[in-house]
Amino acid sequence: MARYDEGLTMTTPMFLAPHDQRADLIQVDRALDSMRDAGFDLTAAIGEPLDNSIEAEATLMRVRTIFGRGKKTIDRILIADNGVGIEPAKMHHVLSMGYSSRYGERKGLGRFGVGLKLAGLSLGERIDIYSRQTGSTKIYHSYIDLQEIREGKQHYITTDEVQEWPAEAAKLMTGRDETPFASGTLVVFGKIDRLSSGGTYGTSLDQKIAELRKFIARAFRTYIDTGRTIELDGKVTTLHDPLFLRDNPRIISRYKPLDPRGELIEETDLRIDGHKVHVAVAIVPREFRPYSGAGGGTDHKGHDISEFQINEDNTAKISILRNGREIYYDIVPRLLEGGRSDKVLRYVAIEVSFPAELDEYFQVRNVKRGTEPVSKLRSELREWLKAPVKQALKKVRADWKETEKRKRLEDGEHTETMDTAARVFPNFPRGIAGRGATPEDEERVVEQAVVDLGLDREEDAEKIERIREQIRTKPITLMGGSWPGKELLVIDHLNGKAAVKFNLRHALFDRVYLPLKKLADEGTQNLDPEEITDLARRAQTAVDHLLIAYAHAEAMYPDPERLDDLRTYWGMFTEALLREAFRDQ
Repeated sequence: MARYDEGLTMTTPMFLAPHDQRADLIQVDRALDSMRDAGFDLTAAIGEPLDNSIEAEATLMRVRTIFGRGKKTIDRILIADNGVGIEPAKMHHVLSMGYSSRYGERKGLGRFGVGLKLAGLSLGERIDIYSRQTGSTKIYHSYIDLQEIREGKQHYITTDEVQEWPAEAAKLMTGRDETPFASGTLVVFGKIDRLSSGGTYGTSLDQKIAELRKFIARAFRTYIDTGRTIELDGKVTTLHDPLFLRDNPRIISRYKPLDPRGELIEETDLRIDGHKVHVAVAIVPREFRPYSGAGGGTDHKGHDISEFQINEDNTAKISILRNGREIYYDIVPRLLEGGRSDKVLRYVAIEVSFPAELDEYFQVRNVKRGTEPVSKLRSELREWLKAPVKQALKKVRADWKETEKRKRLEDGEHTETMDTAARVFPNFPRGIAGRGATPEDEERVVEQAVVDLGLDREEDAEKIERIREQIRTKPITLMGGSWPGKELLVIDHLNGKAAVKFNLRHALFDRVYLPLKKLADEGTQNLDPEEITDLARRAQTAVDHLLIAYAHAEAMYPDPERLDDLRTYWGMFTEALLREAFRDQ
C-alpha cells in the first residue's frame, strides 16, 4: 500500500509488491539493442558528434576511420575537436539516454538528448568519450558498452581520469602546427559491426566514405563558410553550396580566373509566429549547364563535374536548414508543381532555412535527416515557389537557346545534332560501310559539298575547312543541299563515318523542316496560337507520312524480310539519339 502525507499526496510506498508482480521500467540491454535501429546511417551518425563540436565552439574537427583487415570493415571511427571540452561532473551523463545539457533548447543544433548515443550505437556496440576542459590539464573518460551491459559487467556510466589521449588519436588532438589542443573532446564509435563491404546489393566502404564527405560538405556548409574546418581522414572538406552562391575553394582553384557562381533568382522571408523562414531560389552557374543535354555531368569545356551534385539524382531536391545546419536534402512531396517530371529542375536550387523555434512546423525528428512542412506551411511555400521556379526554368532554357544560336552561327546549322551523335555512336559498333574509303575519297566528298552548297573557295574558305574537319572527325556530318529529283537525302559512307546531304527541295524540308526551323530560331512572337498549332500538326503529320513512305518503299522489294536488321538498327539508333538529345527535357 502507498503512504500519503497530510495533503493526500502519494509519497513512497510502505510495502513493495512481490517480485513476481513488478518489473523494471526498462530492460536496459534489450532496449539499447532495439534503439540501434533508430534510423541513423553513416552520414547521420557522424553528423551528431560534429553538431556537438560546433556547439562546443570548436574551430577544428577531425573524423578518422580505422579500417579492419583488408579494408573490408570499419572497426572504429574517431571524431576529435578543439572545443571547450566537457565538464567532468557531466561526462557520465553525456552517454545517458535522454540526457542533454541543452535538452529542449531551440538555440543550437541539439534538442532531444538522444542524438550522440543513438548515432554511435547504430554503428557499433561501444562509445568512448575523452575530454579536456578549457583551463585544465586533466583528461577524463566515460564509455558505454552494450556487450558489457548484456554480460552484467556494466551497470553504470562512470567518469574516470586518464593520463593521455588514446595513442591512435594523439595526432588528432593537435593543431596543424602539432601543438596539443588546450581543450577538446574525442568521441570514439567502437566495436562497429554495421559497416562492411560486400554483398550483392551492398555499398562499398569507399563509396560510403565518399558519401560522408559529400554530406559534411553540404550539411555543414554554413559553418565551414564561417571559419570552421572539418577534416575527413586527413583531408580538409571544402563546402558544397547547392545554390553555388558561397565561395567554393575547389571551384575557385579549378576555374580561375573565371568565377562560376549561381544566379539568385529570388529570395524572401516568410513570417511564422514571429520567426522568419528564409527561402531562396537560384540556378547553378552557367558553366555547369552549358547546353541542353549536358545532364549536369560536364561543364562548358566537357570536364566531369559529378562532384558538384547537379545530376539527375538531384532533380527537384530541396535543401532545408535548421539553425544553419542542413537536416534534409531530398524531394518534399507536393511542394513543386510537376515534381521530378521536368529534368531541367536539376539546375534549379532551392534552399529553405528556419530557426529551431519552428521545429513543430517542419515536423523535425530526433534523427536530423527528416523533416516535412506541415500542410499549411507547405501550401504557402508551394504558392511562393511557383513564380521564381518558373522564372528559373525559363532562364535556363533561354541561355541554352542563346548558346545554340551562337554555336550555329559559328559552326553551322547542325552542329548540336552532330555533337549528340558524337556522344552516342561510340557506344555502338562502328559501321562497316565504306571501310575501304581513303583520305582522297573524303576529299572528293568535301569538293562535292562545295559545289552543292554553292560555296566560294576564297570567301568561304573557313566554312569549307570546317566541313573538311567535320567529315574527318565526326561520326555523322549533316549538310543541306538542293538538287532536282525525288531523293530525300544522299549518304556517303567513309570508314564507318557518314556524310549526309539533305535535299532542301524535298517537300519534307520545304513544307515542314524549314518552317519549324524558322520558329525555333525566331520564337513565337510573330505567330498567333493557331499558326503554332498548325505547325505542330504539320510536324506530326510529317512523321506519320515519313513512316508510311518507308513502309511502302520496303514494299518495292520482293523480299523485304532481308531489311529486318535495317529496321532494328534504325529504331535502336533513333531511340539512343533522342534519349541523349532530350535527356534534360
